[in-house]
Amino acid sequence: MAPIIKITSLDKYFGRFHVLKKISLEVEPKEVICIIGRSGSGKSTLLRCINFLEEPSYGEIEVDSMHVLAGKKGKEQRRLIHEVRLRTGMVFQEFNLFPHMTVIGNVMEGPVTVKNMVKEQAIKIAEMNLERVGMIDKRDEYPNRLSGGQKQRVAIARALAMEPKVMLFDEPTSALDPELIGEVLMVMKKLAEEGTTMLVVTHEMGFAQDAADRVIVLADGELIEEGAPSQLFSNPKDKRTQALLERYREGKSSQEQ
Repeated sequence: MAPIIKITSLDKYFGRFHVLKKISLEVEPKEVICIIGRSGSGKSTLLRCINFLEEPSYGEIEVDSMHVLAGKKGKEQRRLIHEVRLRTGMVFQEFNLFPHMTVIGNVMEGPVTVKNMVKEQAIKIAEMNLERVGMIDKRDEYPNRLSGGQKQRVAIARALAMEPKVMLFDEPTSALDPELIGEVLMVMKKLAEEGTTMLVVTHEMGFAQDAADRVIVLADGELIEEGAPSQLFSNPKDKRTQALLERYREGKSSQEQ
């Protein structure tokens, strides 16, 4: 089976700052990959390059047979990038819900405005995805009446409503209070069990251990290590991975005391 995402020799510069360095990665359909690393290692930038929220400096990105070569310009390049974005759903740290729209209005907005879907069909898709994330009972509420965890679940439903081939999660729990993190991770685990292809930038190592098929580690813009969670967490090879996981274990130990 062909990979649904293929990244080849991806470089990203911000001015003279070399943020991503020759990243190559393949993702299989239905695979769940967690991307871990210290702050500033390039995790979020990698995710944003996949759907061209950040323009890669060099390299190639292929998503569901849409092949885009970085740096090209013109009408065909814009068309390819648009096709890639249609195939990728993105969930951010912040929820970015429209405050003047109800929950169901937020979720159906993309299918109506981007896909030109008729309203009745968009409502059915929105309701189905709100059911998936456990938020159908809040369909007519406004975002200011929701908790942070509820807002993030609506944001996940909004991304799912576009029927993407791949879901990208950029630290989806980092803006949440600790007691609300579990409800979002539970939804993400359910999606993983349903066979959703997912790339997740996260500091939640427990989620990475439980839900990921593969974990990749970034440091200083480089992919330094990857493997199954059971292997990587128990026997990391790179010293930077060892130090990262040691800090996680120390933090977890202090929370339990």
